[in-house]
Order: sequence, then C-alpha cells, then structure tokens
Amino acid sequence: MQIQDKVAVVTGGASGIGRALGLALAEKGAHVVIADVEEERARAVASEIAARGARTLALPCDVTSEDSVEALAEETWRHFGRCEIVCNNAGVGGGTWLLDSSAKDLRWIFEVNVFGVWYGCKTFGRRFREQGTEAWILNTGSEHSLGLPHVQSGFYTASKHAVLGLTDVLRAELPAYIGISILCPGVVATDFWNAARNRPQQYGGRAEAAPEIKAIMEQGKDALEIGRRAVEGIERGDFYILTHPHARAYADKRYAEIGAAFDTQAPMKKGEERYDVTSIAFQVISRMREDG
Repeated sequence: MQIQDKVAVVTGGASGIGRALGLALAEKGAHVVIADVEEERARAVASEIAARGARTLALPCDVTSEDSVEALAEETWRHFGRCEIVCNNAGVGGGTWLLDSSAKDLRWIFEVNVFGVWYGCKTFGRRFREQGTEAWILNTGSEHSLGLPHVQSGFYTASKHAVLGLTDVLRAELPAYIGISILCPGVVATDFWNAARNRPQQYGGRAEAAPEIKAIMEQGKDALEIGRRAVEGIERGDFYILTHPHARAYADKRYAEIGAAFDTQAPMKKGEERYDVTSIAFQVISRMREDG
C-alpha cells in the first residue's frame, strides 16, 4: 500500500507505539489523526506531526465505547473527507497471578484490548467497504499473541491471542481492496508499564505498576523503530509484522508441541480428510464474495 497522502487514524496515539505509528506515518506522507483518552498528550503528538509538514488532528476517544469510536470516525471523515488507514493500537496491560486476579482486571483489559480493537475494525472497516477504495487495518497484538505466556499477565496474554484470532478471521472476510496486519512487538521502551493510570473506577481505579516492570520496559526497543517497521509492513502488505527476533523461539516451541501432539494423538489416516471443513468453508466464502 502506498502511504503518501493517505489519511490515517491511530488510537492510543498519545504515547508509546501509538505516537511512534503517527510519526512514522507522517514521515511517509500520510495525514494523521491522533486519538486517545489523554487529550492533552494527543494534541502534543499532533503538534509533532504538524511540524513534519503533515495535516493532523487530535481527537478524544475511549475505545471501550463503540459510540466514541463511531464519533472518531465521523469526525475524521468530516474533517478530511476520507480515511484509508486505521491503527487499532490502544491497549493496556498489568495484572498478577491468575488465581489472584479479579473479574474487574479481566473486564478492563478485554474492554480495551479486544472490544476496542473490534470496535475499530467494525467502525472503520464498514466505512472502508462503503468507500470502495484501497484501505488498510493495522491491529496491535504482541509477541504474546505468538506463543509467549506472560506470567502474572494471563489476561493480557489472552487478550492478545484474541486480537490475533479476530485479525486472522478478518483477513479471510474482508474484500480484496482492504488489507489487514497484526503488529506483534516484544518489549518496547514506553510508559505502557503505567497503563493503569487511566483505569476507570468501575474496573478498580487508578493503580501504579511495580517499579521492576518500569525497569524492564526501559530496556526495550525504541518505539519509533517499531512504528517505522509497522509502516513498512503495511507498505509491503504483510499480515504478520514482527519486530523482536527472540520471539520466534516461543512460536517455534508452540507449533512444535502442537505438531507432536497431532503425531501421537491424531495422526492422519485414510478417510480422516473428509472431516476437514475448512476447504468447504472457504469455497462458500469465495462464492459469497463473487456474489457481492
């Protein structure tokens, strides 16, 4: 996809990877909407983007609210008349041992990381479909989407598995002119460790992360490098956008374990292939696409 002169929206754009995505898109000539619950910080990032010569706009958005995401899209189209790229990047983490976690922890993380991504895909994807021109959806997953179990952050890990699942199904469902990617970074030097600073009272209220988490994240990769890698992935048309080579070991281990389990528990035997419904399903999807 050509980025030059496209209009892009980045949720969670006021800091971290979101800020980096906005700057990287602007470097490639895109016009960028920075959306975030932290409005003042969003305006500051928009000013950075404007200094690079791009048209930009900062808008408030709470991705846990479908109405808020819809308002974001409405204002984007009102201001620019179009949009071709959405980066569903807003995300939160944190947690403790699963057996000691609370339902409020689960609901908060899934509301932002899963529902927020879905609202963005749904709201912008429908508009992209109606617009009928080349467009792209980028969802921010994690190396934990690929096979790394995040000890003491089970809900976060589960949410990023869900993001991969949603993105993969959308890849099969979207019309050919709408592309989709999932960004799966490892540790990045951002203030993501302090995401609970914005946690609403209904989900337990504001909380401070352990200083050890901050120290770990400070050793992460530079956020702007990740943003640029993501934009390069969009340009190439990649589905998986991977940034941390060490994560391959976790992915390889997972799929080797799965393969070994199939070999011992469910080896392919004559006649078993008739239970493969995926080929039938894709035939049905292909016909539906042909029929519009």
